[in-house]
Amino acid sequence: MNDGVLLLFLRKLFPEWAITRDRDDVWRATGRVHISASSSDGLLEMLAVAEPGAAERVARFFGSCSEDAEFKAS
Repeated sequence: MNDGVLLLFLRKLFPEWAITRDRDDVWRATGRVHISASSSDGLLEMLAVAEPGAAERVARFFGSCSEDAEFKAS
């Protein structure tokens, strides 16, 4: 997934967090705490710590996407 798509995905999945990537390629998330990381993987790891339900959100999101695709295919 390219960085732009990942950024949009994270913003949709975590609307209570302000998630950005600056021109120096530093990823940041601001919510209950401030997170900064030099990579998207680092940001995801820190979001998983700061947001205990992160894994469940991702699973629900992808579960609903596959259900939508099945519904449209019917």
